[in-house]
Amino acid sequence: MEPFSKRPRVEGPGAEAVKGEEAVTFHLLSKDPETGAMVLEENGHFPPEMTHQLFGEQEEVVGYDGLSIDIWLSPQFQTFIDVKYAGKGPGATDLRTPFRDAFPAGFFEQKADFDKALQEEPPLDLSVLGKEVASRPSEAGTTFRVYRSHLASADPQLKALHKRMEPLLLFFVDAAAAIDAADEGWQLFTIVEEPPKVPGALGPAVVGFATAYRFWHYPEGSRLRLAQILVLPPHQGRGAGALALEAVQGLADELNACDLAFEDPAEGLQSLRTFLDVKRALGLEWAQQAAVEHLAALAADRGKGAVTANGNGSAAGSSKAAARAAAAAHPLAAPPAVLERLRKELRLSRLQAGLVWRVLLLVVGRGEAAVAAGVESLVRQAILAQVAEAKGDAQGKSVRETDKGFVMCRGAGGAGAAAQGRIPLLPVEEQTAEQQAEAVEEAAQQQFEFVRGVAAKFLGGDDDEEEGGDEEEDDE
Repeated sequence: MEPFSKRPRVEGPGAEAVKGEEAVTFHLLSKDPETGAMVLEENGHFPPEMTHQLFGEQEEVVGYDGLSIDIWLSPQFQTFIDVKYAGKGPGATDLRTPFRDAFPAGFFEQKADFDKALQEEPPLDLSVLGKEVASRPSEAGTTFRVYRSHLASADPQLKALHKRMEPLLLFFVDAAAAIDAADEGWQLFTIVEEPPKVPGALGPAVVGFATAYRFWHYPEGSRLRLAQILVLPPHQGRGAGALALEAVQGLADELNACDLAFEDPAEGLQSLRTFLDVKRALGLEWAQQAAVEHLAALAADRGKGAVTANGNGSAAGSSKAAARAAAAAHPLAAPPAVLERLRKELRLSRLQAGLVWRVLLLVVGRGEAAVAAGVESLVRQAILAQVAEAKGDAQGKSVRETDKGFVMCRGAGGAGAAAQGRIPLLPVEEQTAEQQAEAVEEAAQQQFEFVRGVAAKFLGGDDDEEEGGDEEEDDE
């Protein structure tokens, strides 16, 4: 797609840019089982959350008057893209190429052809979706079910369905990308909502999907990576996303994987993931007891200064050894054996195990002010230690937190997502020690607010799975 900076200047009618998410509207259809007619689902109109992968970083379309782009989706995700406008000026944004690139399985451009395809589309055949691995009733009286299939050897109908669903990620997930469905490592999880079997009820419908990749892990184990997850906007917040994550976790358990990795999850997905991990941790009696013992240590230490760090510690001046020792000496710091056991029993990454431990402390401590202050201090101390650890060979590079801890990388960047308290990139040579300390403090505040937010879901008495991240995918 031609960069915006190289496009002809647009003047006159249509020169004013239109945001892509304002021009595009999705319409989700379902089929009436009695008449066979297509009807719009409840809350079936919805806009995209982003369009930068089609229209560039500014997400703008120029050169059109009265532009509307309606994307109609059949129950099995056959797509009709209806582009309408009152006028088109010179240098207008190319619309045809971006959509053709985004929908490699093709789409209909004529309503008559789409209408014919709708009439010929058969009901969803659940037998092609693979093995049912999870189910749960919804508040609406329907049932969510998750089916798992090895994608490379899946039924051709299922492969085609995934290929038609996959482009939707571009509109709802930052940095989304297609996967190689022929690769033997991929597993596909299809999320279906099934209405009660009563006369006149709609048939089962796909409401989302997820994909996970199996890696070999030396010497004989494996790791599982969640790569894509999407629940269609009308169905978010109802438990479908949580059920899909539980199904992926079930596969990790089945494979005896060393961990289930999430690559760069957005905040909503990370919140949902952490909620489910903490819920599992609360089911481990030994984990709760370990948290209780550390809270007792906090009470004994109160007033001695170990948990009253002011947050202005400098990463620049801290040696690796000093920062590591300070973090290990914190009365709320989990012993390595505790974190390793959490990792092993819950199949967590090292970073996720630390995050789960901090939330667990707040939950077991009932969110008391002293406990909250201690956890906030623990978060800050851990970030200082990780930054100091990563600064070993920092020349010309920046510090960034990853699933393996803080690493050095070239170039500067903005603040990362609060999901894992991701610290803003720190250009080591360009920033003063004071500026770096401010960035560390910002990251500590972000992570603590995230930890407190997840803990609040337990402390508030609501043990239902939080659904903020149904729509998120993590594919780097």
